[in-house]
Amino acid sequence: MALPSRQRGFTLFELAVMAAVFAILVTVFLNRVSYYQQQAQQVAVAQMLGVLRTSLRVQVLHLYLAGQRAQLPALARQNPFDWLVDKPANYLGGFDAPDLDKLPTGNWLYDRKEQIIIYLLNNGTIFSRMRVDAVKFKVILPGTDADVEKFAQQPDIVVWKTPDSVAN
Repeated sequence: MALPSRQRGFTLFELAVMAAVFAILVTVFLNRVSYYQQQAQQVAVAQMLGVLRTSLRVQVLHLYLAGQRAQLPALARQNPFDWLVDKPANYLGGFDAPDLDKLPTGNWLYDRKEQIIIYLLNNGTIFSRMRVDAVKFKVILPGTDADVEKFAQQPDIVVWKTPDSVAN
């Protein structure tokens, strides 16, 4: 008497279920990776702005303590990356009229004509729900008649063109 041979392997239905589960897991994984990339980019931008703000305040206080307040307005026209000993690896340099569409994303640059710092976003939705390709920052300085406390607090690098103003 011959025993019926049992077929080994997956049925088509089991294979389809496994493929669906695998697709769901890959989708969740890619979503998480994208989220963490956005978070990393936000932290990197905030860290670089902190470094630039600190270097600006050092420059302002140096001029203030040297009695050279008249030279303060010139700081607003300087490239803040020139104040750094080591420029970041993703700094492209200074440009007179940059074509932002032709430059690689995830990089910093300085627009000499507008005197603004620009960061080209890898993913333009990290700071706003609307798509933004670049965030622009401007150096703000106190007046020359300010006291030492204002000099320590007021010099700043602020968002010059917010993501919300792009949509308007």
